[in-house]
Amino acid sequence: MSKYLYRGVNPDFYQKTNGLLLPKTNERFEYVFKYDGTIKHDGSARYGTCEHNAVLRHELRQEGFPTSGISTTPHLHRAMYYAFSEQKYTQAFVYKIDRKLLGEYDVKEYVVSKYLPHPSVPEDNEVILVAQDFGQLPTSIIIEILKVNA
Repeated sequence: MSKYLYRGVNPDFYQKTNGLLLPKTNERFEYVFKYDGTIKHDGSARYGTCEHNAVLRHELRQEGFPTSGISTTPHLHRAMYYAFSEQKYTQAFVYKIDRKLLGEYDVKEYVVSKYLPHPSVPEDNEVILVAQDFGQLPTSIIIEILKVNA
């Protein structure tokens, strides 16, 4: 297991959040799928409301469904890919997060590949982080914010 996790963001996003790692919503990290065609009947979703379904919905087809989770990766180069994905920026920011500090600050990690047999982007080795109160990730888990150039 990698010692660090990374989260890449563009400068507009960094400025909009004042450099904080904020989720899209502060609701409980759980989800229930409905029979509306959103999900395939491939055994990846579970019956009822649960965290497993929240992991699946969070990363499903990279649609950006709002959850209280924040996507990270153990790969610096993948974080940089996301930071520059729009290719309109020459600089971006990458948060370096110390995994050893997650438990100390009540941040739960969900390793996507442990929940889903076929993650949307396997090379990310995505890890979703969720704060105990489903809000902002504590700044204390961030050991460095790298300003990176394209």
